[in-house]
Amino acid sequence: MESKSKGGKQVVDLVLNGGTAITVDPERRVIRDAGIAVQGENILFVGKSTEVSERYTGKKTLDCTDKVMIPGLVNAHIHFSHHMSKSLIPDTLGPAVQSQFTHYKASPKLTAENEVWGSKALLIEMLKGGTTTFLEAGSYHPVEMLEGGIEQIGIKGFMGRRASDRESLGHSALMESTDDILKHQERLLKDFSDRKNIRPCVTIVGMQRYTDRLVIEAKKMADRYGVLFTLHESAWHDTVTECRKRNGCRPIEYLEKLGVLDENVALVHMLFVNQKEVDMLAKSGSKVVHCPSAGVKLGYPFVFGRFPEMLEAGIPVALGSDSSDCSNYHDMIRVLNLAAILYKGLRFDPEIMGAERAIEMATINGAKTLGLENEIGSLEAGKKADIAIFQTNRFDWRPMFNEVQALVHSATGDSCETVIIDGKLVVDKQRVLTVDENEILAKLRSMEQDMVSRTGISIASPWKFM
Repeated sequence: MESKSKGGKQVVDLVLNGGTAITVDPERRVIRDAGIAVQGENILFVGKSTEVSERYTGKKTLDCTDKVMIPGLVNAHIHFSHHMSKSLIPDTLGPAVQSQFTHYKASPKLTAENEVWGSKALLIEMLKGGTTTFLEAGSYHPVEMLEGGIEQIGIKGFMGRRASDRESLGHSALMESTDDILKHQERLLKDFSDRKNIRPCVTIVGMQRYTDRLVIEAKKMADRYGVLFTLHESAWHDTVTECRKRNGCRPIEYLEKLGVLDENVALVHMLFVNQKEVDMLAKSGSKVVHCPSAGVKLGYPFVFGRFPEMLEAGIPVALGSDSSDCSNYHDMIRVLNLAAILYKGLRFDPEIMGAERAIEMATINGAKTLGLENEIGSLEAGKKADIAIFQTNRFDWRPMFNEVQALVHSATGDSCETVIIDGKLVVDKQRVLTVDENEILAKLRSMEQDMVSRTGISIASPWKFM
């Protein structure tokens, strides 16, 4: 039953008035002097502020003058387990060597406490930059983390358990038996299926570090429980060569033969795929996650990538920041800026990709990748009120003639001032309201020296640290 004020207006929980709304709705409306009405967890109306003022009275009203409102950003690939090795891993190793270094020297030394507190820090970093939903690629201690209070932060997402059961290219760190992996995966799905904010999904490492049985049974399990299945694939040329030698075809072709490609599958990196594989992905409904910031830092040869072709084929390519020791940052504005400009230089084509497409990748495409396109990814009536609000009265934004261009090419996540998730204010004036930020920072600082002592890692540098 609608609540009416004396003036005949509908009383709603929250009204946002003024500023510009980049809606990413089907019409791709960019509404200046916008208004948004929120009731409970959902958006009730999006339009001009005059329309909102005529129809609604808010129990709470936020003045969004000089601000830009966007759908909460979706980070479709992170790693909880790597956050405690942020800045601990050299930046001179390259992808394969970096992976070996991390998984042999850092990851085995990680404790559940490290991962719990590291993940809290990662979630806060994302949240303060406007990210409201994420997909995590597999933790070493998922049970302890889901029991350790990470949901309190208020950000939404999916997480799983890291798993590999076969050596690939000499990489055998932290391998387990297939039976043990499947048992642990199913336990996670059974025990935590009722979680509201952070829910379990099925994850395996991928990258040819899986047997046929593991990838087939993992996909069956994801189908059985109605959840996402995510894995890394085709990031390095050597893994493609290895798959061709072992199976007589390329990785995506092989996954298609095994019956793994499907609408609930998110494949990460996907740099070395040919057009035949792109067509297979499009036909199957599989999703792809592009991680430009991590790839550029690690030296991925993006010139071989077919992300523009994937988008043209209708594949909803999403964006991810990847791990904290690869990308080292989780500011999705910086990530979507790279997505917008990277292929302009690689293809010598200034018209390719661009700001609008990058925003789509970080919002509605991310929502589609997570199977949540009917709930999030755009500012529309009926969808969840997941909204990031950016302050534009700053020197990085001004002068401003086009809010879309300014967001992608001028701003960073540091200009995010307010974040709303499910209609609730979780970041206000750049401060997280749900947890004590200082407590988490202090806990991280207390763990730093212990991580150095246990891992024995010392980064060589031509500079003299004193």
